[in-house]
Amino acid sequence: MAGAGDDVTSPRNDAARDDATRDDATPAPPEKPRGWRTGEWPVFVRIDLSEAYANVRRRGRQLRRRRIISGVVAAIVLASLFTVVGYYYINAIPLPDGLSLPATTTVYYNDGETVLARLGSQNRTLVRIQTLPDHVGNAVVAAEDPAFWFDSATLLSRQYARAATGLDDRTPAGEARLLVMTWKLEDTYTKDQILEFYLNTVYFGRGAYGIEAAARAYFGKRAANLTVAESILLAGLIESPGDGRYDPTVDATGAAMRFATVAQRMVTLGALTEEEAANLRLPAVKPYDVTLFQSGLDRPTGLVVAHVLAELRAAPPFRDQPPHYLEEGGFRIVTTIDPRAQALLEHAAAGTAPGSLMDGQPGNLRAAAVVVEPGTGRVLAYYGGPDGTGADFAGTYIAEAGAAGYGAHPPGQTFTVYTLAAALQSGISVRSVWDSPRQKAFPSSGRAADNPVRNYYSASCQPRCSLAEAIQASLDVPFVSVTERIGPARVIDTAQALGIGAMWVPESAERERQRYDLAPGSGARLAPQPFGATVGVGEYPVTVLDQAAAMATLGAGGLRAQTHFVREVTKDSTIVYREDPGHTERVLDAEVAADITWALRRSPHGVLPDGERTAAQIGVGRLRDTAVETAHAWTVGYTSELAMAVWIGNEEIEFPLKDKYGARVTGDTLPAQLYREVMAGVADALGLPEPSYPAPSFIGDEGAGDLDATEDAGGGGDAE
Repeated sequence: MAGAGDDVTSPRNDAARDDATRDDATPAPPEKPRGWRTGEWPVFVRIDLSEAYANVRRRGRQLRRRRIISGVVAAIVLASLFTVVGYYYINAIPLPDGLSLPATTTVYYNDGETVLARLGSQNRTLVRIQTLPDHVGNAVVAAEDPAFWFDSATLLSRQYARAATGLDDRTPAGEARLLVMTWKLEDTYTKDQILEFYLNTVYFGRGAYGIEAAARAYFGKRAANLTVAESILLAGLIESPGDGRYDPTVDATGAAMRFATVAQRMVTLGALTEEEAANLRLPAVKPYDVTLFQSGLDRPTGLVVAHVLAELRAAPPFRDQPPHYLEEGGFRIVTTIDPRAQALLEHAAAGTAPGSLMDGQPGNLRAAAVVVEPGTGRVLAYYGGPDGTGADFAGTYIAEAGAAGYGAHPPGQTFTVYTLAAALQSGISVRSVWDSPRQKAFPSSGRAADNPVRNYYSASCQPRCSLAEAIQASLDVPFVSVTERIGPARVIDTAQALGIGAMWVPESAERERQRYDLAPGSGARLAPQPFGATVGVGEYPVTVLDQAAAMATLGAGGLRAQTHFVREVTKDSTIVYREDPGHTERVLDAEVAADITWALRRSPHGVLPDGERTAAQIGVGRLRDTAVETAHAWTVGYTSELAMAVWIGNEEIEFPLKDKYGARVTGDTLPAQLYREVMAGVADALGLPEPSYPAPSFIGDEGAGDLDATEDAGGGGDAE
């Protein structure tokens, strides 16, 4: 009998009953799995899951808590990272004080007004907003950003940031940087400062960057002097500067409409009254002068600029500065070049003016000349060639790539001036007499009988001449004798003291052309090798500029001033650099200088058209392997007020020098004519006083020559 708790209908009990009544002992087959597919239902057992659910909920809360904490930590880390990155990103964008905004450096003649050249990649002159009338800034604000005075992160700040940095805001990165720059500008500077930045940066057309350049381009005046109407017209140009749409000389109607629009905006802003605006008229504008802002470096004075930059780069304020610091630094450079003297020299030497001395001369002929002021060392005029970007035939200078210029030429007999100075310093008189045949061998100096020293010129005193006569006639032989007597080192040192800064050993089959810079006492190092006794008669090249400098020292009575091209450099009205023209050094005894001047003033080649006698010397450099053909011709000389050196030679390949009439060019022809014309013209144009000359002292031993002195040797008496 089933118990009360038994389930008699349970399938489990039915199976047990079947097993109990089975007749055989064969094992029962394995049970099939029960489930949905067998059509049989499993036995359901009640289980208490409340604790499990509680555990799951507890673990879920813990997991969520961990995730929240991890998320907060990650957010803090990311925020910190973005803060650091953002900080460095923002601070990596420079403010205007850290920008290198290119500004035009203007080079002036010595009057400080006449422009000699403009330097830099953009025509821009920086001005302070305090120097401008209020209507200039008001007009620009009205034209470009009427909300400028009231809003932050204004359009004007954004435009300045774009112009000053060159940022491309068409990309996300560029847009981000531009926004940061704009924000930093507004946060750091006042509105007036930002407006000043903008006025100095924005483009107005006609190649003019900034308000100052624009005022000069359109009205020929400074921005400080702009009228209300002129300011409105310039402000209107900013919207479309490149196409001339609002330039009255291009589109008068468009310019008038834009003018009226800007004027009305100024009324709205309270910068003008209705009555004032109604009375305004479109101002007249200068025609577009494409040459106005050209650099001028292609003119002959471009070579002056090269010397100016070289001189300044060696000066303390500009030494070791980055490239283009001078050219794009917005400096105002006043040179020593006088516009009147320069014009006279260019007219005579360039050959571009009809009727000038060099007009119509053969194409291979080139002239170079320099005028220096004795006592100050100021270069008053400089002509090294017709192209300021081409070869410089008057001098050399130190450029960024090294020494440049091709101004060194064999000076010939003009170098005997320094040989004479060295002789006088050694106690030899200008009246001492020397053997002066047509030619003479100097075996100890490598000039044997098969290669003697020959005089190019002749003199009535030959074969025995005083040094005064020999230098007046530009003889060679006696000065080689003098050089052998006193030594070439003494000649070199005297030349260096007077102003010769370098000498060259000319090119030959055995050697390349080589430069040797001279310094006090360097003669002992350079003589007799590589410079032998023929240094005394100008066999070794020197520059035209150095020759003019040495003549200036003699013109000042033996007082040497440093030759220079720059008088003053300023920036923002502050003096950055200034010359020291009062500093001189006595390098030659006054009595020696007086005797040299006496001898040179007896030469006919330095007599000016008005009869004034200057101290002058001529010379030639002979064409290689010839006795009479010339490749170089010189005249050098001075008064107490001016000094000058002139060279005429070949442009490149050396040919016999012939003028347009086929005559041989020597020191007493074209160079002497150019010397006399320019010296007289400059003295007159500058209103110089009549020169004064010291009386000769005739120092030294008159018996020191290699021949016995005679009573009338070397002449005597007054030079007049």
